[in-house]
Amino acid sequence: MRHAVKVLTAAAVLAATVAIPATPAVAGGTGWWSMSGYLVSNSAFNPNETSVTVPTVANLKLKHTGTPARTGQRAPVVADGLVYAVDDLGVTATDEVTGAQKWRFELDPEKFLMPTELVHTAGQLVFAANVILHSPGAVASQVFVLDAPTGTVVRDFPDDGVATQILVDRGVVMVSGESRWAADTRAYRLADGQLLWQHDKYMQQPVSANGRVILSGTGTSAKPLASVIVDITTGTISHTTADRDYRALATDEAGTKFYVGWGHSLQVLDATTGTLTWLASNLSPKFVVVTPTRLYVTSFGGTVFALNRSTGAIIWSKSIPGSEHQRAIIAGGVLHVTAKGNRVYALNPVDGAPLNAPAFTGATDQLVVTYGRVYVTDGTKLAVYGL
Repeated sequence: MRHAVKVLTAAAVLAATVAIPATPAVAGGTGWWSMSGYLVSNSAFNPNETSVTVPTVANLKLKHTGTPARTGQRAPVVADGLVYAVDDLGVTATDEVTGAQKWRFELDPEKFLMPTELVHTAGQLVFAANVILHSPGAVASQVFVLDAPTGTVVRDFPDDGVATQILVDRGVVMVSGESRWAADTRAYRLADGQLLWQHDKYMQQPVSANGRVILSGTGTSAKPLASVIVDITTGTISHTTADRDYRALATDEAGTKFYVGWGHSLQVLDATTGTLTWLASNLSPKFVVVTPTRLYVTSFGGTVFALNRSTGAIIWSKSIPGSEHQRAIIAGGVLHVTAKGNRVYALNPVDGAPLNAPAFTGATDQLVVTYGRVYVTDGTKLAVYGL
């Protein structure tokens, strides 16, 4: 039976997003944004931001712009007073306050291309880069572990597959990428690079629910379509759902359930039992921001929906063409939506109303907002805004 999405009246609009403590908390008076989705929950929600808020976002001013320009730069991660940005040819670390470059790690352009996102974990930076091979059908990657304060290589190790997604949790590095010639997902021990397990299915977004991950697809051997819940440390499959291609989007704060996309619907999947609960239909979810009371869903069609987290009822929706290409984020009670065409929309998450904020001209990736600063990349360099 096909369910219709429930819609709330204006009188039922929820109160503003409530901030709750996150783990890890902001450390040492500096910003924190450890991976693209903020934490391994992939919630894209920073509850620790208290400076850049609905009343103050209009007061943001450009503080500095990073140099020199890089190609293919992605949104940064932030930790322990440094800002780290990966690009096509390496990683740059800059001072969180001044923007001064602290170190630069260069990839050999004759050997590597298309690095993954960065992950900051326990004083280290982890990413993978694809190896340039000249044999038809051959695929390989390299995983790099850098000392975050200095950029020194702690270790690097080969990865037998395509690298488009990376997740680090519980001392394990998961690298995933769809390929006809290798296992889609491989897991290594972070401490020494030893291969722990591999699976013939793909991790669509880097999401971990207390060490459980969702993989899906058919794999290299064209097996029947299925989605599986896998233990990140052992590779053990705890639950399999046949004929389903679940897209893990995020988890709740406790890591007990996944929010997953399946076709046009948004579902809740119990991380232990694999029990599926319908939440909402006709959304076609691409990304989701998880707050204590609401979900903010970006659809494949370029519409942003605010949902009641418990019931799935729509609170408001707004068409933002191109928003499906980058994840939205919430920090300080401000919803930032980056859309194709270098546009950023700052919205009040309560009702979707536009806020008077800087245009953040040229943004090509999600914004990162932490400790009173907004980090924006135009694909070549970082611009930093502050109050």
